[in-house]
Amino acid sequence: MKVLDKLKLLKEAYSDEVELDRVLGKLLDIVLSQYRLRLERYNEELQKFEARYGMKSDEFYRRFEAGELGDAMDFFEWAGLYELRLDILEKIHRLESAS
Repeated sequence: MKVLDKLKLLKEAYSDEVELDRVLGKLLDIVLSQYRLRLERYNEELQKFEARYGMKSDEFYRRFEAGELGDAMDFFEWAGLYELRLDILEKIHRLESAS
């Protein structure tokens, strides 16, 4: 069964929009909690890079993207992790706005 079909079934099962909103809100809360846990892990890993190289991640990323830091494997991992953090922050913001 496709996702849209499942959503239609939920809408039929919860014909009261308030009740459907409550159910969907709980689901969004679960997803938001999962994203926040992931963000914590990303932050912990980013802090390790920051301590190792003595620079904040936003400064590193700006300099890395400008080609000022070279192409060490650590830098690619750090940049990828920073991008994942930015992505998860955007997702968290969208979910918080929906609540």
